[in-house]
Amino acid sequence: MKILLTTLNAKFSHSNLAIRSLKAYCQQEYPNIDIAEFTINDNYDLVVSEIFSRQPDLIGFSCYIWNIRQSLDIAETIKQLLPKAKIILGGPEVSYDSLNLLNSYPFIDFIAVGEGEQVFCNLLKCLHEKLYSFEDIKGLAWRDKDKLYLNEPAERIDLDTIPFVYKKGFDDLKNRIVYYESSRGCPFNCQYCLSSTTKGVNFLSIERVKEDLRIFVESGIRQVKLVDRTFNCNLKRTKEIFNYLIELGGNTNFHFEMAGDLIDEEMLSIIKRAPVGLFQFEIGIQSSNLKTLTKIKRKSDLGKLVAVIKEIISFDNIHVHLDLIAGLPEEDMSSMKESVNFVLAMKPHKLQLGFLKLLKGSGLRKSADIYDYKYTQYPPYEVLSNKYIGYEELSRLKDIELVVEKYYNSHRFSKTINYLLGHYDNNAFELFYDMGQYWRHKGYFSISHANESLYTILFEFVKSGFCKNLMQEEEDLINDLLLFDFCRHVKPGRYPVNLKQAKIEKHKQKIRDFFEDQTNVDKYLTDNTNLNIKRRLNRMHIELFSYRVDKDNVTVNDKEDTFILFNYDRRQGVLKQAEFRRLTLKT
Repeated sequence: MKILLTTLNAKFSHSNLAIRSLKAYCQQEYPNIDIAEFTINDNYDLVVSEIFSRQPDLIGFSCYIWNIRQSLDIAETIKQLLPKAKIILGGPEVSYDSLNLLNSYPFIDFIAVGEGEQVFCNLLKCLHEKLYSFEDIKGLAWRDKDKLYLNEPAERIDLDTIPFVYKKGFDDLKNRIVYYESSRGCPFNCQYCLSSTTKGVNFLSIERVKEDLRIFVESGIRQVKLVDRTFNCNLKRTKEIFNYLIELGGNTNFHFEMAGDLIDEEMLSIIKRAPVGLFQFEIGIQSSNLKTLTKIKRKSDLGKLVAVIKEIISFDNIHVHLDLIAGLPEEDMSSMKESVNFVLAMKPHKLQLGFLKLLKGSGLRKSADIYDYKYTQYPPYEVLSNKYIGYEELSRLKDIELVVEKYYNSHRFSKTINYLLGHYDNNAFELFYDMGQYWRHKGYFSISHANESLYTILFEFVKSGFCKNLMQEEEDLINDLLLFDFCRHVKPGRYPVNLKQAKIEKHKQKIRDFFEDQTNVDKYLTDNTNLNIKRRLNRMHIELFSYRVDKDNVTVNDKEDTFILFNYDRRQGVLKQAEFRRLTLKT
């Protein structure tokens, strides 16, 4: 029997953990299971052709909100080409209305409901060795001619019975994100999340987790994303794993989803010791509105959250990614403003402003009528409006999401954005709202922009009537701030259009003399003492500014010719921005 497990990932850089877990679980008895990964952007003909060429007898599709529609189309086509092949679907998008799916799509033979490893393995035994009948397989939905059946749920699986799912050497995952699971389930009951439908948490043994993480580090994997819904729900276990990874060393980055208010002083002292880039934390805030948090049954100590997150950010060794969800109950536009400002006041490295998806099986989907939810009837079931917020307002929030991604999350504009925030009384929501309005007015959302052009567009915004509270005499300062941000991120080759550079031609010999002076090499360039002048110039840059842009709170009164040395060999902290120093060069 030829068995193929396949899926359509959202991006090429992603990989699928579920089909690898199924294969690993069944590998000993069925060693010839094939895997084929595609993306939702791949041409259907190519996907169908590749699957057809393997002539499988059983095809398993891993299904999610981002790929279910394409997966069904491809499965239906394959069934026409290989009518004797059996098709089984699994994953969160098919586990909550399996009988409806079987009824609507007659080309589906089976659906694995919930955890799939044991269900899939028993199905293989049934099909290949006739050891079971279909009705004996817990967790299976299936058809027998015109009759449809849904068997009783399967028991929770012992995660330690699933072997390590990746091939030695990770040759099939070059330049892709590796996903790992050390637990299943979540102790919380958030009503927008599918994890709330499964009670309790199953953990992989601590010894097994350590061994698996060691393999990742020793193999030189660039990034491992742990899919545990709340990685630190068991504090003792989390601390032991964090200590182990710190001691292990290596260059692998580990991404964890964390509950911020579960982080205690001992854990803070542990993560403070972590090397820069070892850990990356994603922390769900979702809303700062206490009524909203109550409605979605999310318990959060917001005061502790703020204190913990600010302290972690101050360590400058861990990338902190905070989440908000637009479209939750009790959250109107005014409340969203408060939530956005609440999060950005903590200065996270990234804000992800997501939009509520009414997922099958979730509590909010079941109570959609109570809140007058309108949402797309096709995946990803995104909210269109509810009794608190309308479609037009959600559209404006999407504009904010896009400009936040470009101008805040990229950290290419940090000094300029901080200056503008001062003119908006630190009301980040209002600043990004105005920026979104400007982009929509200019039609920029429908155009692809090079990074350099984003500086030009931001300067256009500053000079437009959309930007509030700025005086014309501040434009030259903002020009310098944008140039500083540009130089901090990348060694200039071509400068952004319409940004003025100070006239530096008459100082070029002084700059060359600076790099040739051994005293300066010893003082500023100790990492590069063995490099010749040409290579030093390639790794350094000196820019002349008209203002003291090296100051934290520069103003229009700080007008002074200022030479700044940018060192691209020394990149600082989590954001890896070039080190800079003010130089004293006679002008």
